[in-house]
Amino acid sequence: MLTVKQAAQRAGVSSGLIYLWIAGGELPHFRLGAKGRRGKISIAETDLNAFMQARRVGALPATPAPKPAPPAKLKHLHVQRS
Repeated sequence: MLTVKQAAQRAGVSSGLIYLWIAGGELPHFRLGAKGRRGKISIAETDLNAFMQARRVGALPATPAPKPAPPAKLKHLHVQRS
């Protein structure tokens, strides 16, 4: 689990931007503390990584490997025997 400050350092952004992403419902997080109080915010590393990957720009989508061609159909030769 990461604090807001740690998440900001890993993402290379300010703590304020992390708080904006949290307030906007964009970044999943845990709020630990008594009900009705602000409490401590914790962010799972996997959630931060997924959030950052979802915002990646400029990468071409991976192209799937081409499907192999179906085997050629062979015509059976009929040989006439005398």
